[in-house]
Amino acid sequence: MRKTLTALAIGSIILAGCGKETVREVLVTAPPVAVTEAPETDINKFDAYLELLYNESAQARTWLESDLLELGTTVCEVFDQGGTIDGVINIFTKNSTGKYDDELYSAVIAGSVIYLCPEWADYVQSQLN
Repeated sequence: MRKTLTALAIGSIILAGCGKETVREVLVTAPPVAVTEAPETDINKFDAYLELLYNESAQARTWLESDLLELGTTVCEVFDQGGTIDGVINIFTKNSTGKYDDELYSAVIAGSVIYLCPEWADYVQSQLN
């Protein structure tokens, strides 16, 4: 399941720059991508999350690391409190300030459920299907 979500997340992030207009469209319209299992490394989950954001969203480099980590942990907290993917998207949409926000927010959601709170990966995947 993690491979599928990782593939979806990476595909989603790549599509973010292709004219999609909402975070949900970016997350839902990603085609499955073949992903090979990455070797385990000593990188911690927070560094892995930040690395994903920096690689997949140019806008992430304009944010403080602490703010990006706060966004990621907020995503996890929303799910911990019974929230939905639509709830997370609504929070981000209300705080959106530009056309590149969807790319960043898609990366934050994907990175959060891959690295920071993987226990929610199946839940998020079920809401996107």
